[in-house]
Amino acid sequence: MSFPTRNNPPLSLRFKCMLILALALITSACAKLEEFPLILPVASEPSATLHNERGIAEFKKGNYLEASLHFNQALTADRTTGEIHFNMGLALHMRGEHDRAREHLREAVKYAKGDEKILNSALVKSYLGPEP
Repeated sequence: MSFPTRNNPPLSLRFKCMLILALALITSACAKLEEFPLILPVASEPSATLHNERGIAEFKKGNYLEASLHFNQALTADRTTGEIHFNMGLALHMRGEHDRAREHLREAVKYAKGDEKILNSALVKSYLGPEP
């Protein structure tokens, strides 16, 4: 049994320090992403809208794989809507597929049509730089 010394603090103090560090890391990781999937414009292709809405619902539940499958279906219906590419990039980012996320975020900017939510997105800027 070891006794607490200056170089060997009590177990409860070490535990508290590790707990505080873990909470700080979790909090900073959560604070980094405040982005959510985007809805499509009103006149969008109906099938794309349907799958995009289903993808958003799955994303909100934390089911990023299911969300990306629905966003992929939306892209099958309409490959030229920036919001769908943005949503796919976001879901892929959450899954840790950063190379693929970058590709879709680049496409999102290409098809943004002036959409400030895409063009000013912190996620887009983190992948593509300040001037995407």
